[in-house]
Parts: sequence; C-alpha cells; structure tokens
Amino acid sequence: MGTSGSGVQTDGGGGAAGSSTQADGGRGGGAGGGGTQADGGRGGGAGGGGTQAGGGRGGGGGAAGTGGSGDPGADAGAADRPDAPDGAARPARVLLYSFSTLDIPSVAAQLSIFKQKLEGWQYQVDQSKDPAVFTDANLARYAAVGMINTCFYPFGANNQGAAESQALQRFLQAGGGLFGTHCADVTFQSVNPPPLYNQLIGGRANSDNFTGDNACRKIGDHPTIAALPDTFKYNGNLDNAAFVATDSVVLVKCKFGGGSGADTAVSWVRNEGPGRVFFTGFGKVDKDLTDATIGDKHLVAGLGWVLGR
Repeated sequence: MGTSGSGVQTDGGGGAAGSSTQADGGRGGGAGGGGTQADGGRGGGAGGGGTQAGGGRGGGGGAAGTGGSGDPGADAGAADRPDAPDGAARPARVLLYSFSTLDIPSVAAQLSIFKQKLEGWQYQVDQSKDPAVFTDANLARYAAVGMINTCFYPFGANNQGAAESQALQRFLQAGGGLFGTHCADVTFQSVNPPPLYNQLIGGRANSDNFTGDNACRKIGDHPTIAALPDTFKYNGNLDNAAFVATDSVVLVKCKFGGGSGADTAVSWVRNEGPGRVFFTGFGKVDKDLTDATIGDKHLVAGLGWVLGR
C-alpha cells in the first residue's frame, strides 16, 4: 500500500496517518477453516512459500488444503471452465464500489476510466461508497461488482463485513462477477484465519510493500495475460500477498526491487461456483489503467473476463 493518502490505516499493515472516512453498519464476524499459503508469499523465489491459515468459504471450518500454485504447469484453465458465467445472461450493469479507510487521491480518475470502458461495452455503471449496496436484492441488478482500491475495511470502518461478504458470495454463486484492484486484498489483516471476504477475492496482502521497480512475469495461459510479455518491469507500489486462497490460480508474480525483496503473487483468478473473480495488485494509481503494458492488456482485460467478454 505505501504511505500515500490521508486516511487512517485501522487494521495492521502499512498505511498513512490521518482521519478515517465514513462508517456504515457494524456487523461483525469472519469465516474460518484451514488453508495454506500459496506459492511465492514473502521473500524467496518462485518456488515455495510457508504455510498460513486460510478460512473456509461460507463460514465454519474447512479442511487444510495445499497452497495455490504459481508453477507454469498449473491448470490456469480451471478458472475459465465451461460453467463460468456468460456475461450476457446477467443485467448489463456493473457496480463500481470504492469505500476505503485509506484515501487514494486517484481513485476518482480510476472510476472514470473504468466507467468509460464499461459504457463502451454497452454496460450501465453505478458508483457507490455505501456498504448498504451489498444485499441480495441490490446485487441481483448487476453483472459484476468492482472493488476499486477498497483498503482495510471495505464495508465500513471497523465493520468486519460478515453479512456483506455472505451477500457477495451468494451473488457470485448465482453467476455474478467480482473484480478487485490493488488494496482490495489489503483487508482484515488482523483476522485469522482470513475471513470470507478474502477467500472470495482470492487472497490477502500483509503490511510488506514496495514502491519502485519490480521485476514481473506472467505464469501459465489465460485470456487476462495473453497480451502480456513473458517478463516486464513495473514501476509502482505493490503489496506482498502473504495469503493466496488454495483455489486461486496465480497469473502474474513480481519480485520487489528493494525492501524485503519479496517474490509475490500479484494477479490471480478463481471461480466461486459459476462466478468469475479477477484480482490484481496493480492499479493503485490511474496511470496503471492506461499503461501500455498492463492497462488494456491486463487490468481492463481482467474486467472483461469477469463479465464473460
């Protein structure tokens, strides 16, 4: 995450000091089961990562599982299986949600870029910072939800988001899509095992982050990385995804050019039933969305994939 912005980090991890933003709703509780950390969490090379507990989706205890793989032989197609949703089968409307307890000044510009892309695809766009939008009835109005830099407490300051996460899970299981950028996984960092929301988004970053030159590479074969070069440099801020859900398929990894030198998962996909999920740690600033390497070819491609385009 780094230290830019004026909001307060209210849950462990690297953020800036200042005043927190609005709080809506106070429902608590997280889900939990056992899981393990995916390949390439903190430090090291592309090989192993240590273990870390992971919560089972939908609450309750889950059996311990093996971490997701960043190996090129991993079945990246598993997250693109035939029962993935047909975007045309759902309403041609997308919710761009951006509540955060950290102020990232370029989010408004990011929302404008995503809105323009979606409208070019003939989707209507709603924008909100109100956690009350996460109900079954409201989410049924959308083809997908975009969590745009929703740092630390995405469902309202100090709200653990159990009810909202459960509604989001039901939305995905009904064929909706979920798209997340940058700090949409820098959430609920003090909750262990990682709660349902992090299981749905597919991972969680810790407080380790680096701003500067990062050495990145794509892994496997997937529509969201088809246009990326095999290796590329990324100059910007990335967080260390210390937990990646066991069923997430890692598509891009980057090695920090300084700091801890972590070799971390940056982008991944997964399915929640028929619902498609794409997350990328890129996208802290609006220039990422128009970057010649990762803009249309990866971030926008991820949004399109979630919609079944």
